[in-house]
Amino acid sequence: MKVLETNRLILRTWQESDLDKMYQINQDSRVMEFFPAKPDRVATEKFIVGANGQLEKLGYTLYAVELKENREFIGFIGLSLAEFESHFTPAVEIGWRLAFDYWNQGYATEGALAVLEHGFMNLNLEKIVSFTAKLNTRSWRVMKKIGLKYDKKDDFYHPNVDKNDKLCLHVLYRLTQVEYLKLKGCDRNRWSYE
Repeated sequence: MKVLETNRLILRTWQESDLDKMYQINQDSRVMEFFPAKPDRVATEKFIVGANGQLEKLGYTLYAVELKENREFIGFIGLSLAEFESHFTPAVEIGWRLAFDYWNQGYATEGALAVLEHGFMNLNLEKIVSFTAKLNTRSWRVMKKIGLKYDKKDDFYHPNVDKNDKLCLHVLYRLTQVEYLKLKGCDRNRWSYE
């Protein structure tokens, strides 16, 4: 089922046929460079089932992404609930993971902008965050491009990553609904563009 559409992308619910391709993405060392481990096939399948379940339960998820021009599955972009213990959780997180062949073409930014708009305008979320290992400057760039704000004092050690691991220190970017509406020139009370 299609949930969101951009100029070049379709964000939709997950299908069984996505499993093999998502597993391949998860096994690519370039894609997973800033993650402590690569999800195996069982974990990838559990993720897909969980993503569709989260959509039913919360009204948002990490959506499967395909190119409009040829229906090629390229990864995911969407929202998830971050519930681990930290100074900013629980929080709704925006995230993405695309196959390496589709990097540096603006797809993550394009899809994430649509997800942000959906989150703030349709789901009425008060705040959306994004975080990644401090070393992952490529993801920082996407976070900045979509308008999320960074404050060094929000840096944190991810509780699910070993403290001695170089990936433990994370950066946090965030944006509130009010900030988003100001960026878009939108009046919150009227929910319309000026």
